[in-house]
Amino acid sequence: MPLTLADHFALIEDEFAAAVAAPLSVRKAFLVAVLLDHFADRVFERFRTGDPKKVFGAEDLPAYRDLLRGRSPALATIFALCAQKPGGPELKTLAVEVPIADYPSLSVEDFMVSLYNQHTVQRVMIIGADGSQTLIHEILAAAIAWWRAAAPWRPNT
Repeated sequence: MPLTLADHFALIEDEFAAAVAAPLSVRKAFLVAVLLDHFADRVFERFRTGDPKKVFGAEDLPAYRDLLRGRSPALATIFALCAQKPGGPELKTLAVEVPIADYPSLSVEDFMVSLYNQHTVQRVMIIGADGSQTLIHEILAAAIAWWRAAAPWRPNT
């Protein structure tokens, strides 16, 4: 039996929690990105004919995805990552500097690593086509927050 949209979103949230708990796992972070990428397709398919205002009146999936890109920079980044085009964004594990003020928020393991690695810990980063580097978990969190706030997939919204 296929997942409902609410079930799919719950899966996204569960897998995001797992990715945050494993901050060095490219695989877990990419899974969340793919689930978010596919969620947009499922929302469009569900509402394109019965309730087109929930998909901003888009007439086809590419138009809907373009509208989403314009409304959420995080979704735009995720869509580009999942497209896997040459020269597009990619995920890499890189050393990231941790300011001393942020040490209390580190796990014991990360704290110990940072002490021996010049105040750095490794994290999964999304490397943009322009060379920009952002923690993938920040992008994923922003996309999840956008879907939660927009909530076109919830009944009676």
